[in-house]
Amino acid sequence: MTLSAENVTWLAKGKPIIDGVSLHVNEGEILGLVGPNGSGKSTLIRMLAGLRDPAAGQVLLNGTPMARMKRRTIAQTMAVVEQHADTSDAITVRDAVKLGRTPWLSPLEPWSERDDEIVDDALDAVKMAHKSGQSWRTLSGGERQRVHIARALAQQPQILLLDEPTNHLDIHNQIAILALIQRLRRTTVVALHDLNQALGCDRVAVLDQGKLVDIGPPDEVVTTERLSETFAVSASFLTDPSDGTRIIRFH
Repeated sequence: MTLSAENVTWLAKGKPIIDGVSLHVNEGEILGLVGPNGSGKSTLIRMLAGLRDPAAGQVLLNGTPMARMKRRTIAQTMAVVEQHADTSDAITVRDAVKLGRTPWLSPLEPWSERDDEIVDDALDAVKMAHKSGQSWRTLSGGERQRVHIARALAQQPQILLLDEPTNHLDIHNQIAILALIQRLRRTTVVALHDLNQALGCDRVAVLDQGKLVDIGPPDEVVTTERLSETFAVSASFLTDPSDGTRIIRFH
């Protein structure tokens, strides 16, 4: 399952927030989306998810324009975890995750034991099974983020879109969530604030002022020149002697 954007543009008060972006997400790859604050990462994620219609251009799901597809069909194929998703409803953790099964339910296909198993697996994946009966309102920010990811997993998507999924998590859970994303090996687009985390993606796309300024393997895209030009920082690269991983040190 592939996802593509063809020359997409999105405007706010006549100003382009996303400006003529074209990219293709390969089946099974993890594409990291990075850029300075205000570069359009969240807006692009929402357009790729079909939650915002482009002012120009189009988004394609497996080669088919999403504008021609039913929302239910899209929801059975992809799931999105937004950065500031929330609810005021008095629901339990398990009820929140069960919402991920909604696209698959109908009068002819009501809730079944299989749906319960899928919800259990999703809660286990993010290590929140022990809080399944707890009220959503009592959770910390990081716990809520993990539940949102579980809800997306319960949707059983072929494509996963995540907008800074580690933003509210402590370092232990940041590592755990990124490792989970790697293990899933689904077609994934993940907006990241931490550039060192982006180095673990298959490819990296860099946004700057709404434009796609570079895309490719991390070693080719995340360079000292790019960090200086796009992020206005000086940096050098170190090598972790334990596994040979590149690490960015900012100056």
